[in-house]
Amino acid sequence: MEVKSTVEEAIGVANEVRGFWAKLFGAKAKPVAQATRKKEKYVAVDETKVMADVVGQLTEFFRLQEQLAAHIREEEEKSKNIYDPDANLMEAALKRVMAMDQMAALEVTIRETMVYQSPPEMGAMYSKVFEMRGVIQEEQENARLKEEAKERYKQWQRQEEKRDFQQKSAYLVATAILIAYLWMWFLFVARLGKT
Repeated sequence: MEVKSTVEEAIGVANEVRGFWAKLFGAKAKPVAQATRKKEKYVAVDETKVMADVVGQLTEFFRLQEQLAAHIREEEEKSKNIYDPDANLMEAALKRVMAMDQMAALEVTIRETMVYQSPPEMGAMYSKVFEMRGVIQEEQENARLKEEAKERYKQWQRQEEKRDFQQKSAYLVATAILIAYLWMWFLFVARLGKT
């Protein structure tokens, strides 16, 4: 798509894009120097490529956010299940609070970026993404519950098989004892009959 613009407008757009990426990734934006002449010119813009780049960067951001969330969950799980007598509780608390604060700051940054600085062509991206995230989260929760139910069922089957094996073994031992008793009884009776 060909977009007619002045050089000053192109520089302004470049500064906005740099500001968007700088805010998204924490780098300082370097503004492009303003041009002294105003001349109309055509600038080729590939909207699909721009949107693909934005989606790629957001995907990487969300991947990092998930890694941070997984780290927080892992630390909580360790704290709940593993006793460490040498643990420094203040240090652990500080690390967990810092990670949670970073998570909250990342969420604010991404929300502001997606709401206020995304191109108009992308529409209400934040709302759509988080609505879909809720749907996927519910699907994942259902899948997790199904997996846990399958695992519980497998454990129950293993326990039933073990119980059946023990029961059959007990029957086998009892039968062997009964046969040995009867055999000894017949031997005893047979000896009595000979004398």
